Amino acid sequence: MKFLSILLIAMITLSACASPGNIPNVGEQKEHGFDMIETTAEAAELPRFLEHTHEDIESVYEEVVQHEELLTHIPCYCGCGDSANHRDVYECFVHQVSEDGSVTWDDHGMKCGVCLEIAHTAVQMKNDGIDKADIRTAIDAHYGEDYPEPTPTPEISSE
Repeated sequence: MKFLSILLIAMITLSACASPGNIPNVGEQKEHGFDMIETTAEAAELPRFLEHTHEDIESVYEEVVQHEELLTHIPCYCGCGDSANHRDVYECFVHQVSEDGSVTWDDHGMKCGVCLEIAHTAVQMKNDGIDKADIRTAIDAHYGEDYPEPTPTPEISSE
């Protein structure tokens, strides 16, 4: 019983130290503009909002969270730079990854064929050995004319 009391006090103390803000607790879904965000304890745990979607959409979410270093350099051309203030295609799927490894997912990507296509294509190109700058060039060339303005993703600097 003493252990449970100590555990309860520790949990209350830790929860009081948590920073308030617009990031939901693990498992909680919260509106974020026109989208829904949900936090899971880790990247291996997908959000509940994917439960009734096609497995291909789940696969894209699994890919995206593993390719932040690429997808934060790839713009999205669905118009979400204006409507959702996204900076890149990564943000269409992942709102934030916290230091503790928890992931706050965004459901925007699952509702948008352009987001899904750009993210999946970029990851596949990387898996085929194409470098980041060439992937960016290909995405810009394909979506640059007949789509909304891209997210304000900075150009890839020479490495």
